[in-house]
Amino acid sequence: MKTVVKKGVAFATMMLAIGTSYSQFKISGEIRPRFEYRHGYKNLADSAMKAASFIDQRTRLNFDYKKDMLEFKVVLQDVRVWGNQSQLVGNENYGVSVHEAWGITYLKNNIKIKFGRQELIYDDHRILGNVEWAQQARSHDGVKLMYTGKNNLQLHVFGAYNQSTAGLSGTDYTTPKSYKTMQFVWANYKFNEALKMSFLAMGVGQQVNFTNTQGNSDYQTNYTLTTGTRTVYSKNKLKLAANAYYQMGATAQFPARQVSAYNLALDLSYQFSEKLNANLGFEVLSGNSQTDTTTAYRNVEHAFNPYFGTNHKFNGFIDYFYVGNYIGQTGLNDLHLGLVYSHDKFKAGFTAHGFLANAPVLDQDEFIKTGEYKAMDPYLGTEIDVFGSFKLAPGTTCKLGYSHMLGTQTLEYAKGSGDYRATSNWAYVMIIMKPTFFDSSKK
Repeated sequence: MKTVVKKGVAFATMMLAIGTSYSQFKISGEIRPRFEYRHGYKNLADSAMKAASFIDQRTRLNFDYKKDMLEFKVVLQDVRVWGNQSQLVGNENYGVSVHEAWGITYLKNNIKIKFGRQELIYDDHRILGNVEWAQQARSHDGVKLMYTGKNNLQLHVFGAYNQSTAGLSGTDYTTPKSYKTMQFVWANYKFNEALKMSFLAMGVGQQVNFTNTQGNSDYQTNYTLTTGTRTVYSKNKLKLAANAYYQMGATAQFPARQVSAYNLALDLSYQFSEKLNANLGFEVLSGNSQTDTTTAYRNVEHAFNPYFGTNHKFNGFIDYFYVGNYIGQTGLNDLHLGLVYSHDKFKAGFTAHGFLANAPVLDQDEFIKTGEYKAMDPYLGTEIDVFGSFKLAPGTTCKLGYSHMLGTQTLEYAKGSGDYRATSNWAYVMIIMKPTFFDSSKK
């Protein structure tokens, strides 16, 4: 850690000298400790479960530089749980990573290229988001061409090709929880002040390992395509948004299965006053039936995968669905209602979710008794999220929240563990400090 700090200070001193004389240069930071209490977080608790509690922290140092037709950014990041290293430890250097490191060059005033490690944030974060809630967040290595038209059109084309090492032979990719290739085209058109629409087509290539006809280990890349639109209408106090996405292609397995899945969402919000906002929405993510055993059905993947979305933002803050879990399961229908009250010094709100399985969940008790594939009641449960934030001081904010899951036996069977009769809840308190150490534009 000391070595990284020294290098960071030296780098900042050099950039400060350059930025002060010739360009726009900014040094900023972030420190974000968060306490969490978990008892049934991501999955139902059971009677024997003991609650978990811990404090983790994200620390960032940001360098932003801009001059003429060039932009440059580096974000250094350290994520750790308080106490996960012994005192007087000598290997702290390995705790710091590079979250972002990218450059932008302008080909013309309305065309630019961004290359390097970067966050990808589009529309409502459903398909592409930076997962800001997670202390480590998400970034991608790739190159992006960006066009801004005079007729309210934005067009982005992105490409990424990943390898685990600079090899001498082959392209065998061994990095877990990642992809081999990813490309997307995103377009957004603003029809008028009230109406805008986005279009996304994203291909994800994932390596699949198999044994070839000669009996040797081999690999190939299977591709999935996600395509769809988001439409937003906003006028006066009313905002209406609709998503529609479809997935096709092949699963990341050998032999592959065909993919046919969808995601639909409709959200309505109304600003009753300057301080009070209400929202109502319904989302559908298709899933796999546990009762349809036909070969034709089982050969198709029906479960929608929101690959790179900020999934904590959706389907409840206690993260039962699509936050590192529930991929490939019975899908979800989510009806949610919320209120948010905003004041100069604080914000408070709540959201209630009613969850139903999108595809049938097998009644395991009935199957054990009779051998028949019968479906359970699709109702999974109700989640209540309460949250708030307030300013502790200039540049420092405190956020806190509590979530409670009232699950059903259907949820227990769909998730595969836990006890729906046990208390499942989660709470957090987080402090966010974002200082600006230097900004040449403010001189």
